[in-house]
Amino acid sequence: MFPRSEPMRINEGWHHLAIVLMGLFLMASCVNSTLTATISDSVSANGAYSEIKTALNELSKGGEPADYDALIEKLRTFIKTYPKYRRVDEVYYFLGSILVDLQRTEEGIAVLEELIRDYPFATYVEPSLLTLGLAYDKISEHHQADVLYEKLANHPKYRNGRYAVTAQQLLEQDKTERTGELSSSSGADPHPDRNQFVNQPAPDFRVMDIRGEELTLEQYRGQVVLLDFWATWCQPCIAEMPNVKRTYAKHRDQQFQIIGISLDRSMGPLDAYIHGEGIEWRQCLDSTGQISSLYNVRAIPSTFLIDGAGIVRRVNLRGFALENAVSELVRENLAN
Repeated sequence: MFPRSEPMRINEGWHHLAIVLMGLFLMASCVNSTLTATISDSVSANGAYSEIKTALNELSKGGEPADYDALIEKLRTFIKTYPKYRRVDEVYYFLGSILVDLQRTEEGIAVLEELIRDYPFATYVEPSLLTLGLAYDKISEHHQADVLYEKLANHPKYRNGRYAVTAQQLLEQDKTERTGELSSSSGADPHPDRNQFVNQPAPDFRVMDIRGEELTLEQYRGQVVLLDFWATWCQPCIAEMPNVKRTYAKHRDQQFQIIGISLDRSMGPLDAYIHGEGIEWRQCLDSTGQISSLYNVRAIPSTFLIDGAGIVRRVNLRGFALENAVSELVRENLAN
């Protein structure tokens, strides 16, 4: 027979076990709720990320300033909402690069600095180091850019990577000549002296276009003109051509013209390409280097954006930067 106190001890034991089980149940419920919330957040993040990629794809075909503003806000919201998303570093890189391309350089610098500081081991840190260095060069903070280029060129993690060669080329340039622009995605601009033309009258020329008609800049006074130095054998030029075509289609009826200066060696490849691609703006075959020498062009693609008064306003424009710069200058020219 149990002592009189034993039933009380048994009851206390069951009571204690019930408390433990209830605690485990509540803990499991919390874990399950957390897991459910995590899955839900992941699905939402994936959807938001897909929307961003779609918006980027659409803007690659051209867009208004309001479209870029909307994308920038979407990118900022994503970073704030999903800071632990597996591809948040990529979103940071998109945002910083777009801001720099749109000449909102200091905003872009802040975004890229935050990425490098808060996600030091992320995949997009490496290209961000180069983009950030170029942004610092753009605002003449060359000592800041050197720190980033030296990290890419010398750090064991990056020195064998795809951006190290470009960083080393930039380090070998005269700091005062670095403008934050590259001649292509794979190398530094070896002829930054093209910037000497900015805010200066564009050198005029008198040549025959490929149709045998006289071509001069004076003919286009009052219109915004893009001088596009390119060639069919230049892969970066061909890669950029869809963007040039979209820019032309969008602004051709707004006092905007493009003059293609081809560095092809003969007419055959040039004629075949422009007809095959349906390129409508005027072209000149500069096989003797007459015009390219006038503009100190030794690396292509190379562009000069000229306002209605015949003044060079911007050089070496591509991608988002080309579309944005042309839109701004066209609006200014129409207003004047």
